[in-house]
Amino acid sequence: MSITLVSICLASIINLSCASDNPLSSESQPRTAKQVLDQSGTIMKSVSSFEFQLSHKNISGTRIGDLVFSKATGLISDRNSMSIEAKFLFGNLTLSGGFSTIDDTTFFLNPLTQKWEVTEDSVSPLSFFDPEKGIEKILSSTTSPKFRSNSETFWNIEGSMPASSLSNLVGETSDNNVKIVVWIDKDSLYLTRAIISGQLNGYDDSATMNEIQRIINISRFNEEIVIENPLN
Repeated sequence: MSITLVSICLASIINLSCASDNPLSSESQPRTAKQVLDQSGTIMKSVSSFEFQLSHKNISGTRIGDLVFSKATGLISDRNSMSIEAKFLFGNLTLSGGFSTIDDTTFFLNPLTQKWEVTEDSVSPLSFFDPEKGIEKILSSTTSPKFRSNSETFWNIEGSMPASSLSNLVGETSDNNVKIVVWIDKDSLYLTRAIISGQLNGYDDSATMNEIQRIINISRFNEEIVIENPLN
């Protein structure tokens, strides 16, 4: 056997060995839907900051006491800070509310007085709100996941999850499962969108239960986000 032929054989063996050592190679070992969710969950834990939006479709909002929580936009900062702006319905009135934490201090924008106050966490109607934990539970508690559609840029995965896993996003929940569909970026593995369908609490209208949707959009990953004291 010539030296050239031996060299080609050795190079082929080395290339095959390297390919087998790469567990994330999309060609040699395609990801399953469960693997994508797990890997996205790991990546999302390392995200230092992001923006999220929560809205409702086919229902006015999620009831929290005497208020109906309609929609929210929030910022999460890597400096142990969070700021949330929310819309509430009170009868025919639309009220603005807010919740902000900076280090160990909690601020609450009272929907009735429209004034920011320093308060205890438990006093605010948004005291349950913890989007970081909510996102983590979406990725970790989804069962029977499967790919819904094929895209060059996103993995679109559907499954089901306990309604209780969303308590960090909507507060008190019911004891049932809901359908969830997520969009995960193929390059970054960031969770960018989730749609939860079905009943989440006892106030949801049973007549339209299957049509109710909570929609979460996530963006601005790892950007420099500064949250200022609302009383300044």
